[in-house]
Order: sequence, then C-alpha cells, then structure tokens
Amino acid sequence: MNGEQDIATLERALALRPVLLHDVSNHVWLNYQDPFDEATMSQARRMLDMARPPWFSTGIGASAEPQGHTTPYWRGAPASALQPREVALANIVRNGKWLKDWLGMPLLLENFNYHPTNAYEYICEPDTFSRLIQEIGSDVLLDLAHAQISAFNMGWQNPRAYLERLPLERVVEIHINHPHNDNGKQMLDRHLPIGESDIELLRWVLERAPRVQVINLESHEPSEQELSEEVRLVRQVL
Repeated sequence: MNGEQDIATLERALALRPVLLHDVSNHVWLNYQDPFDEATMSQARRMLDMARPPWFSTGIGASAEPQGHTTPYWRGAPASALQPREVALANIVRNGKWLKDWLGMPLLLENFNYHPTNAYEYICEPDTFSRLIQEIGSDVLLDLAHAQISAFNMGWQNPRAYLERLPLERVVEIHINHPHNDNGKQMLDRHLPIGESDIELLRWVLERAPRVQVINLESHEPSEQELSEEVRLVRQVL
C-alpha cells in the first residue's frame, strides 16, 4: 500500500490481510534537499504503527527537484530542475540514512525505470545504484519491469546483463509486471499482466537472489482470469 492512501483505506486492508507499506508520499523524494516535513512523517508513523510491516520500502531517489509529470513517461522535469550528479547522490545518501534510522525497521530501496526526461538520471546506472545501497546500508526492492525498461532505454545488450550489475544478494522483495514496448522506441511501465518471458526472468533472478521473501504482482487492475493466470505462473517458481 502506498503512503498516499488514507487511514480508513489502511484499516479496511488490514481487516483482510497483512499490509506492506511503500513510499511515504508522492512528494517525498530522497534526492530532495529537505523532503521530510512534519505532517507527512507523522502520518507515515501512524500508518507504520498500525500495519507493523516487516520492512518499509521506497524509491532510491531521483535526479530533479521538483519532480513533475510528463506524458507518456510519467516522470519528468525541465532541464532547470535537474540536479548535478554530486548533489543528487549526496542528498540520497544523507536522506536515506536518516530515513533508515527514523524507521526503526529495515529499509528497502527500489530501482527506477530510466527515461531521458531528467527524472532518473544517474540513479539508474547499476554501479551507482549499487554504491548508494552500500553507502546507505539498506536492502533492495527489485522492480523487474523497471530493470527491463532501464536496460532497454539505456542501450544495454539485454536485461540480464543489466541485472547482473545490481546487488541481487540484497534483494528482499520483488515487484513484477510486464513492461510495454513502444514500437522499439522506448519501454514503458504500463503495469501489464505478466507472461512466460517475465517468469523466466524471475526464475533467473531468484537463482541469484537468495534472500527474497516477497513477490509482489504489480499489474494494474487485471481481470479475474488474468490475475489467476499470473498467480499460476508465479507458483511455478516458488
């Protein structure tokens, strides 16, 4: 569940199942100079105390302040908002360490999907992502669709070559959906239901990520038939 949801929604969800919390809010980015306002963090603490999840997850950070919305790539910013590399990475390390201490529970940081929109410069480079994880001392939420999108849009030979450079030994949770290929121009994160190719990549990752505890299906509003098929596919590798 995203931290943007209200307390009533969390209460309804907790009445049915345990809940994992992801992101403090859509306005909190680890690359911002001062992202943690009192009201937002107070709400986040209340939700954490209610849900009592085994960990909290959020994105690794971005490369612009402020972030905006662009079509069709979701995140973007004007060139004037792009942070220098050293500023973005220093902010991410400082804020990531603060958040990790504030939580009082394990922190997982998620890899993002690269597009040339000033949104995710620097941080989608596998070596940079790995260094940030090491410096912050967090574990990893691996988004497989994000990894495939970044690999394609950054010109990597294939997603496995990209994934091999990420700290797979620190992956605790995996998000999985099928990315959309925009006629070979870009890959996009449309949260489509997974298929056999996604399961093969998941199988390959699980052989290299011994600490995985949760696999999170991230397809957007699948039909009952599509969801049943996704569950069937994932069970093949569990």
